[in-house]
Amino acid sequence: MRIIASHPFVVVSRTIDWNQQQYIEQEHHLHLYEDHIISPSEKFLLDEVWDMSYRASNSELGFLYLHTNRGLYSFHVKSEPSQFIHHYKELKQ
Repeated sequence: MRIIASHPFVVVSRTIDWNQQQYIEQEHHLHLYEDHIISPSEKFLLDEVWDMSYRASNSELGFLYLHTNRGLYSFHVKSEPSQFIHHYKELKQ
């Protein structure tokens, strides 16, 4: 199967080392295929995904939401995922 669309997201973790707080960002990708979406830790069949939305934030990170039959999954994104959402909605039609 080929990837139809891909969008980067970040996972921010906080560590405390020698009384100093540090934030570590790791970049990952959501990959959209014809029948599923894959993140590094989850696989969502398109039949399980009811909707996808984006909410901008005042900070540099926005939120990409996957509304699924297993609940709401949020991903921190640095850029607007409009193309990714557009490709998803085309597949759902």
